[in-house]
Amino acid sequence: MRFPSHIALALCGGLLTAAETFTEDLLVKPLQDGRVLLHFEFSVQRAAPTANDTLHHYQLFPRQIGEISRRYDVNELYLSFTQGGWREGKWGSPPVNSQGIGAEVRARIKEGDPAKSESQWRGLTNALSGVFCASLNFIDTTNTATPRLTFADADSPASGVLRHGYLPRENVCTENLTPWVKQLPCQSKSGLGLLLNPYRLYNTDFHSMELSLSSMKDGKGTPVQQYKQRLSVVVDPGTLGLGDRWSLADLVDRQLGTACPVAARSTVRVIQPGFGLKLTPKPSETSKLAGRGVSVFDLHKQPSVDIVFEFAPQEGNDAWPSERPTISAHRYVTGHGGSSGGVESTLTNRGDKPVNVTYLDVLPWYLRVYSHTLEIQTQAADGSWALLRPTSVAFTPAIDRERPSSLELALVLPPSSRTTLRYSFDKGFLKYTEHPPDANRGFNIGPAIVSYQHDALSGELPLHCAIEQALAGPSECIVRTYTELFLASLPTPDFSMPYNVITFTCTILALFFGRIFNLLTRDFAVLKPFEA
Repeated sequence: MRFPSHIALALCGGLLTAAETFTEDLLVKPLQDGRVLLHFEFSVQRAAPTANDTLHHYQLFPRQIGEISRRYDVNELYLSFTQGGWREGKWGSPPVNSQGIGAEVRARIKEGDPAKSESQWRGLTNALSGVFCASLNFIDTTNTATPRLTFADADSPASGVLRHGYLPRENVCTENLTPWVKQLPCQSKSGLGLLLNPYRLYNTDFHSMELSLSSMKDGKGTPVQQYKQRLSVVVDPGTLGLGDRWSLADLVDRQLGTACPVAARSTVRVIQPGFGLKLTPKPSETSKLAGRGVSVFDLHKQPSVDIVFEFAPQEGNDAWPSERPTISAHRYVTGHGGSSGGVESTLTNRGDKPVNVTYLDVLPWYLRVYSHTLEIQTQAADGSWALLRPTSVAFTPAIDRERPSSLELALVLPPSSRTTLRYSFDKGFLKYTEHPPDANRGFNIGPAIVSYQHDALSGELPLHCAIEQALAGPSECIVRTYTELFLASLPTPDFSMPYNVITFTCTILALFFGRIFNLLTRDFAVLKPFEA
């Protein structure tokens, strides 16, 4: 029996859609200083494409990402745009693992010829630059590292060549958000995408937009490909003229509608601060997240809901539990003058158990790091200092205008300790064409990254791990902490000298040429007195 073509296409489309699942979730968390965290998470999961898959059907999975991963042999991909600093002292642990200001790209490319891998990485950054309207095409060999210790954890099980690039001066704006939203199955037409108002999302104290592509196995052991889009913002209701009573629509200036029709799950989850918060209407259900009560609003059961938040007045911050992460990291630049300098990083372990961490610092080629100047000291809870020997060291020296220097350390931080790392560098000389327009301001240097695996017995689960386990099930918790950026002041030439030389030379040439041209072209004639 032969079916009409439109019926066959509908059946095929239904089968393909059934093989792909889409979920959307919004987490709302009131913070200690009166601000509010909004964390959007969209996830698409499909069967992993095989080598014999030549049809390349795309239903819910974004076609741009699928074609880019297939074209450049990418097993894993991570991209983030972050603006503003995360204040862990007031806001607790972050909802995402990307707190470094700027743009970060990380990809694991299938193993092969090193030259081909480099070409694939270059093509990948250029493709992502075009898709997301960013300056990712400026990521080249001079700011690309190949970490060996930092990202070799359980959430990166795939094999391949790892590439990591960072642009600390990348500005984030609405032109990055627009293509990001277009990759959602319902875009901004329905579901939680309706709340993505760029006028409010970029008028915030912290903004982090990221996407990740990973290969894994589901509960049945079937290989699947998972694509996640996350957006985290910290909004201050006070700057919007809102008091102790406001709604979600007031916060983002958009009214929430129905759930996305193709979403298997569409929820809004509100983390209760533990006191004085009244929500209207009543949630669909309640649950727990990181030891805190959570009110869950299911958009399939409560469409077009507008959640109203009403806070009772509180005196002091005693009711707020301490949520500072177990490990915190900070980095500073030391030294003075235009010839040399140094880096000092401080790692603090607030837990009562030793923690294994990896430390990654990638410095550009014009900051020539000396590995023999590395000094690591740790201060115990009783105030005594001792030298700390790393369990593993991976150092890659820089090559001028070819690759940066990379320092990776595996450390065991003692309990209740403060560890300090120091190392020195020399400042190189740049050509005058290699300086940015604001050369006297200095060069932004990307952050150092500290990674460790959270122990379930050592304290409260970090927020991003609690969200992941609540939405996707139990998994290992890998925490990455980013330090601050710092400015490197390099020897700067006198940019007025070329102008002075050009002006002086042109003046001399003009005078010389004018006189010579006058002598060569003038017609001299002798006039008699009576003809004068």
